[in-house]
Amino acid sequence: MTLPTRPSATLTSVSIVVNPYSEPERWLAHLQTLLPDDELHAWPETGDPDAVEFVIGWRLPRATVRSFVNLRYVLSLSAGAEQWLVDGMPDVPVVRLEDPSMSDEMAAYSLYWVMHHQRSFDRALDHQRAREWREPASVPAWEHRVGILGFGLIGARIARAFSDLGYPVRGWSRTGRRGEIGVQYAGADQLASFLGDSDSVINVLPSTGQTRHVLDAARLDQFTEGSLLVNIGRGATVDEAALVAALDDGPIDAAVLDVTDPEPPDEDSPLWDHPRVTLTPHVAGRTRLETAATLVVENIERIRNGDAPFPLLDRGRGY
Repeated sequence: MTLPTRPSATLTSVSIVVNPYSEPERWLAHLQTLLPDDELHAWPETGDPDAVEFVIGWRLPRATVRSFVNLRYVLSLSAGAEQWLVDGMPDVPVVRLEDPSMSDEMAAYSLYWVMHHQRSFDRALDHQRAREWREPASVPAWEHRVGILGFGLIGARIARAFSDLGYPVRGWSRTGRRGEIGVQYAGADQLASFLGDSDSVINVLPSTGQTRHVLDAARLDQFTEGSLLVNIGRGATVDEAALVAALDDGPIDAAVLDVTDPEPPDEDSPLWDHPRVTLTPHVAGRTRLETAATLVVENIERIRNGDAPFPLLDRGRGY
């Protein structure tokens, strides 16, 4: 893809449209301090559509984005960027958000829930309610294998967090990553071995055509008996009906779902009331204004200096 140049100098002004997931006015005010010479608008305000050079946001309607005929880049405010690949979106470069603070939060979230399962803290809570002072059964960290499904920047950060605490780490990626922490698996041929070699599976996969329902009934049956699934990637990667069956009949003992398909689950979804499902509302890793805005502005400065921003969305891979 040829990187777009600055719009024609005949434009009287250049503007940026901002649409974060929340707190748009706070985002606008903060970005204005970092970009004092630009004209910023909080969507649905856009100013002159012909003057819009950048979109900074979580998502925007296709018709709105297509009206920006001089748009150069979309700077996504999420690690996943599939929302910018839907039919009808203009074919402009999309810069994904890789924020180390988000990776740290997702590592902490994963640690919390794996420890909760591995050390049987739910049993401890049951004992408290029964007014019983007794230790729940658990295994030590070095006997609990943690599998990271999707070994990019976030997956590698999660792996380091567990490795530092003595957990044996397994990593799976599409093409394989040499020299990383733990035992590495790669490709569809090794996915079953990866799942069977993990006591907890942390799913960090993005949503693409290749990953939709990658954890279907057959794959869920390859999990270790009594295992835990933590999904912090995308809900569409898991066949939720098959997951409920795997929770009811084995081999999966519990699931922690920070993402679902759709979000939130339908009102009649069994996920709401299932005794071995924990739902959290897509909060494993938040887009934090203080760090994300700086990364976005640094990429805008790279573009204006003639340098390539990063990381760019690979439209062929979907991430």
